Amino acid sequence: MACKAAIFDLDGTILDSMPVWCNLCGEFLKKYGISENIDLDGKLGVISIASALEYVIKEFKLDIDLESACRQAWQIVGTFYREEVELKPGIAAILDELKRKNIPAGIITASETGLVRDALKRVGLEDYFDGGIISCADLQTSKRTPEVFYIMSEKLGAAPEDTFVFEDALYAGATAKKAGYTLAAVYDPSEKNPDKLAGLADYYCQSWEDFPLEVL
Repeated sequence: MACKAAIFDLDGTILDSMPVWCNLCGEFLKKYGISENIDLDGKLGVISIASALEYVIKEFKLDIDLESACRQAWQIVGTFYREEVELKPGIAAILDELKRKNIPAGIITASETGLVRDALKRVGLEDYFDGGIISCADLQTSKRTPEVFYIMSEKLGAAPEDTFVFEDALYAGATAKKAGYTLAAVYDPSEKNPDKLAGLADYYCQSWEDFPLEVL
């Protein structure tokens, strides 16, 4: 299987950034002197940040409106992306290999474009993605349908069967795999079904440091 292009997820794949999302409500509550571990995924399933904050405001009887709460939460996330976020181990070597071989790459992410650019600037990867960034948040779509992958493939000038998709999430990996892409997946603690992801992927790594660069 030739690799003529590469599509990357951002959070949990390029960046070790899932903790900021998983712990966002807890960090938000610290502003109000409340130290509480909030497992909203366990309580409510996968929900939006606004819905999570709405739940937290009601649960802890906070005197704040939802719009202000969302603004404070995004400030927490923005500061993390600009000042703290780090790369997942081994990802830099993969990106360097793609660049050395002149294989174009792009990012499809649930995060907003501004956050992505801030994060890439912090970790020094601004110049690695010829295909640019597709934000599902900006387009109001998700990686549960293959359209965003096809859009990026067109930007990169490669067919799905000639494109590697790098992911850490089962739902997105399953979409890419079903659409005909080669799936390279990495473990992240945020994924609740890593065994299923491992069974689905063409290449599965506990760390990108284990990824076989020779397949690119």
